Parts: sequence; C-alpha cells; structure tokens
Amino acid sequence: MTPSRTRGGRIGVALWLAGVLGPAVGCATDDDPKLPPGTCPAVVWGQPQRAGEPLAVRGSWDDWERSIALRDFVDDDAPEVPWQVAELALPPGAYGYLLIEEGRGHLDRYEPVTTFREDGLEVSRLEVPDCQQPRLELGAVHEDAPDGFAVELSFEPALDGAPLDPAKIQAELADGTPLALERVDAEAGTASFRARALPRGKHRVRATATDAEGRPTEPVVGVGWVDPVAPQWADGIVYQIMIDRYRGDGGTVLAPPPDPGARAGGTLDGVLAELRAGTFDALGVSALWLSPVYLNPTEAREGRDDDHLYEGYHGYWPLDARAVDPRIGGEAALRALVDEAHARGIRVLLDLVPNHLYEDNPRVAEHRAEGWFHEHEPACICGSPSCSWAEFIEVCWFTPYLPDLRFEHPEVMELAVQDALWWHDSFDTDGFRIDAIPMMPRAVSRRLVHELREATAPQAAAFTMGEIFTGPGPGGTEVIRYYLGPDGLDSAFDFPLMWVVRDALAHQSTGLSAIEASLANTERRLEGSGALMATMIGNHDVTRFASEADGEVGSPWDDPPPPPVDPDVYARTGLALALVLTLPGLPVIYYGDEVGLAGGADPDNRRVMPELASLPPASLAALDLVERVARLRRCVPALRRGDRRALLVERDHYVFTRDAGDGAPAVVLLSREPVSATLELPAGSTAIPGWYKDALSGERVELGPWSASIEMEPRSLRVLVPESLPCP
Repeated sequence: MTPSRTRGGRIGVALWLAGVLGPAVGCATDDDPKLPPGTCPAVVWGQPQRAGEPLAVRGSWDDWERSIALRDFVDDDAPEVPWQVAELALPPGAYGYLLIEEGRGHLDRYEPVTTFREDGLEVSRLEVPDCQQPRLELGAVHEDAPDGFAVELSFEPALDGAPLDPAKIQAELADGTPLALERVDAEAGTASFRARALPRGKHRVRATATDAEGRPTEPVVGVGWVDPVAPQWADGIVYQIMIDRYRGDGGTVLAPPPDPGARAGGTLDGVLAELRAGTFDALGVSALWLSPVYLNPTEAREGRDDDHLYEGYHGYWPLDARAVDPRIGGEAALRALVDEAHARGIRVLLDLVPNHLYEDNPRVAEHRAEGWFHEHEPACICGSPSCSWAEFIEVCWFTPYLPDLRFEHPEVMELAVQDALWWHDSFDTDGFRIDAIPMMPRAVSRRLVHELREATAPQAAAFTMGEIFTGPGPGGTEVIRYYLGPDGLDSAFDFPLMWVVRDALAHQSTGLSAIEASLANTERRLEGSGALMATMIGNHDVTRFASEADGEVGSPWDDPPPPPVDPDVYARTGLALALVLTLPGLPVIYYGDEVGLAGGADPDNRRVMPELASLPPASLAALDLVERVARLRRCVPALRRGDRRALLVERDHYVFTRDAGDGAPAVVLLSREPVSATLELPAGSTAIPGWYKDALSGERVELGPWSASIEMEPRSLRVLVPESLPCP
C-alpha cells in the first residue's frame, strides 16, 4: 500500500472507511457518528526525514492554529517502511497544509500539487471532495476499432456506501448520441461503453451515473479518437505556426511586413487553407501548435532594445485573457480550424501565456492594488544590469508594459487555472504549449497539469509542453528536469540538443559525437520521468538554422541576413531536420525550417512563409528530404518508439539503431562530409540479420553477424529497414 497522491488521499479514506485506520478527528454526523456535521474524511500520510521522528500536520482548516499528531501505520506488505498517518474530518474544499517535524514545517513530498498561503509561503494542497455525493471517473479509453473506441468508467459511492444503480449509468457523444453499454458491475462500480460507426476524428464523451439512493454524479468528460494521424503523442510530429506570419485568408501568400516588428496579416483561415491543401499531410504532421490567439493591443511598443517599435502580432501580450483576436479571425475562425484539424486526425495545441498580462488588460487596473503583481521600485526588467535572469527570473517583468503576475496570491493561481480550463473546454483543444515556465513557481505548472488531467480523460487528451529555455550542455538538462516527472509537464523542449545539433550541422564547430553525448545525458538524467522531450532545430526565439549555417545572422533591423544561395546550406538544414525526425522524442518543425527560411534574431526569425514556387531547387530538395523522412517515421514504429543504440560515433559520421522490439528495427546513418564516404558498420549491427533496404533510395543492403560497408553520398542520411517492411 502506498498513499494516494490526489483528492485528499483516496486510498487512505478507503482504508479508514474499512476500519483499518481507526476513527477520524472529530465527532458525529447524522449519517456517521464519527464525522462532525458537514465534514468528510481526509487522510494525510507522511514519512519522517529522520527515522523515528514523530510528525504532525498543520493546515488552513483552522487558520494554521493547531498541530495534529500523525500516528504510526504499519503496512503489512512493507512493515519496514515507517509510515505515519493523520485522519481528518473537514468540510469539502481545498486546503493548504504543512507537515511538522522537529518543530519546523515542510512540504508533503507525497503530494505534488502545492499552493500558497496568504504570506506567500508554499504549502501542500489537500482536496477534500464532497463525500455525500457519489463520483464517477472516466479511466481508460481503448481506441481499438477502426471506427470507434471503448471507454472504462468507475463509480465511487458516497460515504453511506450506496451502490451504483446499473440502470442509470450512461455515456454519450457531444451531439447526444448514446454509447452502447457493454458491461456493468454494480458491486464493483465499473462499466464500459463502446462508440461505433464514427467518422474519422476526435470525439468527446460525457458520462453520468446515479446511485441506488437516486443521487447523480457530476458529469465526467473524456476523449476518443478514430484514425488519428498519431495514436500517441510519441508517434507524432508537431508543426509550430506563427499565425500572423504564415498565410492570409484563403491561403494568401503574405507580403513581408513594413518592418520586422510590424503585423503581416496572417490569419487562422490561412492556416485552415493550408490544412485543406494537404500541406501538413505531406509533412506527416499530427499536431499544430498555434502561436497565442489572445486579443493583443493595437499600438506598437518599444522592444527590449529600446530602439525599435513592435506590434503584438505574436500574441504574447494578452489584452484579454479570454478573447480571440479578431485580426486573426476571432472565435469562429479558431473553432473552424480546430474542427477541420480534428476531422483530419490532427490535434491542436494552443500557446498558453499565464506569466504576465498587458498593462491595459482590465485585470491589471482592477487588482493591482490587491497584490496580484510583482511590484519593484525601481523597475526590475528581466536581464537588465540590476535585475539578472538568474536571481530574479520568477519576479522580473519582461518589459515595463507586461506586469508579472504574483502566483503566491491565491486568486491569481486560481484564475490561471480557470483560464486554461476555459480555453481547453471552449475550443476543444488537445493541450497547451505553456510559455515561460521558469518565470513562474513550479507550483503553477504542476497545478495546471493536475487540473487539466482532472478535467478530461485520458491524460493524453490535455497534453502539456513546457517552454524551459536553457543554454547548451548538461546544466540545461538539469534545469528542465526540475519541471518534469509523473506529476509534472508531459513534455519540454530539448534546448541542449537543439544547440548541439546547430553546432554540429550548422556551424560544424563540433563533431557529431556531441549529439550522441547530449542524447545519452538526457536519457540518463530523465530516466523514469515519463516525459516526452520535444526536439527541434529552431523556434521563434532563436536565429534561423539556415542563416546560422550560412554564417549570416546580421541585425534584424539594419542588416538582416539574405536568403542563402549556397545549396550546401539547404542540404545541411534538411539533414538536421531529417536527423531530428529519426531520433527519440517528439519532433517539432518551426514553420519555414523545412525549406531553409532565413532569419536573424527576433523578430527577423519570424519572416512570412514563402510561396513554394518561388524557392530555389536546393530549398525544395531539403523539403523533399524532410517530407520523405516524415512519411517514413509514420510507417516505421522503430523510428517513433524504438530504443536507441549507437553503432558508430565519429566526428563526421553517426550511425545508430532504433528498435521497438517488433521485428522491424531501423538503422540510421548520417554523414556530414561534403564528399562521398564509406562507413564501416560493426559486426552485429542489428539483432535481426537479413536483407535490408534504404527506405529513402530503395537500395538493398545485407546486414548480419559480419561488418558491412555502406556508401554515403555527400551530406546524406540513410535509413535501413527490413526489406519486407511495406514502407516506401
């Protein structure tokens, strides 16, 4: 037995109700003489940091007045583990608490969700549900049929133990279509339903139940997919879009803005047009990540350089935290795009910006005097000489017109959660890329993750990718690691890998062995976290890969880099992106990288998406390589989920296998040399000997317990798969 980590210790409550834990703190109710009126059982577990040390708990239920001693609890399955437990009787609601040891309070390490006291102290969070009402949970969703899926439901009785009424449990789709009941077990409180004959896409399920006393549960919401592009997030490819710089209404190719900081006029309808044109299908895209859609101000403001004006074309200045900017199409356009994407099996991630607000957002004037924002005198602007990122990252302001929210205020935290749930529910999103994670206490991302998972099942229905911007090297991985884990973000961007891929293939300043070292370090440091790292060669905050490869980054305003003319630049850009598509993780393609779009520092790295017909042959060749590898990734499970094993790691050559244990391993070979080369694969390169084919060229290669010589063209990637695999 181990303690439950959510909802106030469910396992502990169940043990108490079974008579294992003993009486709760408190007296009688009408229904149960052990509980005071209006209260419900809650359990807090603890393990002392020093063996034998007694623990107590103190919480907000009595304004932190009294410590309640925990008592010893012996787990029969592990009697050597020193558990202590406190049984509480509390009105339904949310509470803060601390464990007290040797007179000092500390967080409960078995409760990952935390909150803040009014004095700003971080404390553990205890949720006590209403025990007088039954509850329903939607657990597993089995996408096991070509035109439907099954959902598993579990019923938790109210405190009096009234069982499920088997005639009054139901599940239906969003349009009211009922799901077929396959099985119900009133005694166990479980049931399963099946949806059949559904069209391709995403389908929301709403389920309710009633107990034998006629008390209904709150409805629960779940999601099932029919024929998604990627059954799991790990199978997918994410495409990042800066809406204003992508396409205009109807797919119109945009003219460059009058200056790098101005609005270009891209819209959600422009994205929809490319979706309908099959642009994302060709790239194997399974999810679109849209730049923030919030209403942003119309006026231009000084940037962090103080020399140039910027408009809120990017969406990161929320003037209204619950409105879609009409300049990109408004709410109707966002719903149309999401609906079309879902119908094509593609998920949609919105960019969530909880860290700050624009100064004219009504919440600023309404709540600034209430302590909602970090206030500084003089101003603390992130990265300024008196306000370093390292020391003030959680309290500094991006700019003087972006007040930084103080999540230690309970109302700020609660509103951030409600905002996220509003976007998720209102627009049927599939999750969020969350901006500026390190600029907020970790409690914020953990609370957001927790609430999103509670709102929609299964967990993958509310995917979270965190922006944890770091520099290169193992130190960056350690920063990222802090925000991951089973109760943390689902994914984070692998910036350390991005930097080393740039060094190895854009600058050629380090050997390809540095890529292997970065991958090995990340795998070692994040083992057990459950996180799916997002891999990329660039994004909207860094210079474009192609310009780095060209050695021309210039100044975004005075000397922007020209489009590359050297075909080798496009070859290395395509090679880098193709490599990312074969590595472990969730690849993210920043719009334009697939064609080698040029760009210097922000905002020049956000140029308008060019018309393909206008691009040089070398650019189209890079796009062709990326599309072919993306299609191959969809066809070969080993490239999506397979374990990685390095076979050859040299300065200019890199060979590794991916093996998913399905009898179809893949061998990936990369040469960055500008001339042809011969790679000598070691004996036993694959556990399954036989004839393989290069899935990109069709050439046959025999692999076995002997070494093999593989010819590589200049700047090339080869992917060897079993000849019998039906992949192009």
